[in-house]
Amino acid sequence: MAFNPAPSNWIPNWSEDGTDITVPIASFPELTAGEADAATGDIRKLAYAIAEKLYMKFVSEAAGDDAPAQMQITKGQSLNPSTGKITVTYAFTFVLTPAGLDVSAEP
Repeated sequence: MAFNPAPSNWIPNWSEDGTDITVPIASFPELTAGEADAATGDIRKLAYAIAEKLYMKFVSEAAGDDAPAQMQITKGQSLNPSTGKITVTYAFTFVLTPAGLDVSAEP
């Protein structure tokens, strides 16, 4: 199977109407309605939930050799033994085509 770049392949129930995108909160297992609330939510939790969802999909695609060649997602974790807290980092890497700085087409 070949790489499928459709957003709906990467984020369940993704939709758009030409102006707005719509994604159910349930598409991000790490996110609650309260954390996503426009006024009282937490952008850090939203960013973490999106990064984790994309990373997990990338890993599943890579396992079947369906991962994109022009985009890579890596994740690192470290534990601070003094505090018991875990630090998680995500790295998104894109290969760009110089004209217009657009993501390069897949080979």
